[in-house]
Amino acid sequence: MSARITGMERTLRSGKARAVTSAILHLIVPEARLMIRFVALLLLLANTRCFSQTDALLSPLDDADSGYIRKFIRNHDIRLFYGAQGNNVSLGSQHDDQAELNGDIYQNTNDYIGAGITYGWLDGDLSLSLPGTTYLKEERSNLTQFKLALGYTRRKIILRAYYSDSRGVVVSGSANEFESAPSLQEIQLGMQITYLFNESRYSYRAAKYQSECQMKTAGSFLLRCEPFYRSLGTKEGTVVPQDQDLEARFGPQVGLEFVRAPGLLLLPGYGINIIVRDSRFFISPIVFAGLGIAQNYYETKTGRGSFTSLEYAANFNLNAGYNGSKFYSKLQLGWSAGYTTLDPSYLTNANVTCVLMFGVRFGDVMWLN
Repeated sequence: MSARITGMERTLRSGKARAVTSAILHLIVPEARLMIRFVALLLLLANTRCFSQTDALLSPLDDADSGYIRKFIRNHDIRLFYGAQGNNVSLGSQHDDQAELNGDIYQNTNDYIGAGITYGWLDGDLSLSLPGTTYLKEERSNLTQFKLALGYTRRKIILRAYYSDSRGVVVSGSANEFESAPSLQEIQLGMQITYLFNESRYSYRAAKYQSECQMKTAGSFLLRCEPFYRSLGTKEGTVVPQDQDLEARFGPQVGLEFVRAPGLLLLPGYGINIIVRDSRFFISPIVFAGLGIAQNYYETKTGRGSFTSLEYAANFNLNAGYNGSKFYSKLQLGWSAGYTTLDPSYLTNANVTCVLMFGVRFGDVMWLN
């Protein structure tokens, strides 16, 4: 494995690419080990045959290959989940020797609890942070966070709107040479529009929400368009501590207080539902990577400015667990990273989540029909 990684790194000629790749590998490898252990557990459990109580509670679909995808008779569900998050937001400068993606994901941490519901083609999830409790490496929790997501899922197109409000955010230097006070607020909102290319055999609903049953292993190329808006800043001083806030390094962004940016991402991807034979255990990885454009508006102590920049983004999501006809349970692991520039400053972010979820299915509610 290490030989392969070394071979790949030798092909990267620019210092920026080497730094970003190294940071990404630093983030992925620990999570990959956890994924491998969980997958091994699923394979051991797969010897238990689970079809006896579930096949009678499935029905064929008119708009998909029922040899690959079926729907549950109890076609709605409610769910509860508990998660932990590690996050890093860093500010660097192109005047430095090279751009760096800061891999210290424990700058911003929190545990959170949430609930969700799926009814027909509609679904929603809401979560709140639990301040002061975390099981991550640093044993601290500084974020106060609220998240809301609403989705509309059809066979070929998935629409999902999201809103996130995080308070107490810490911004660090690209090389951890400084840390801001935990006084920043970060707001993110947007709409993810995802298109499936193999919708007749690959179920995105089975991969992400467990609201359908994938009968056989199948995958699909994906294409996501994501308009977004984000805001990061503080009303208490500046983002960078005064002794590190140098004009020679940050140029017109010295004394930075706020960055607000509308933008658009285009992310090709791939997803696959791997079904463990003769069981309802599943492993569903999904990966997206691409670029886009953002109009960054910033405010400093001396004025305002703006810069149009390319955005780089990638994310990986793994759902693995049991998808039964009466209930489901899963472990969800997620990783994402992004890069944008203000010229000469740049912002990077990296985020890792681990979520445990349990859902119960129910039939039609009479007064809703």
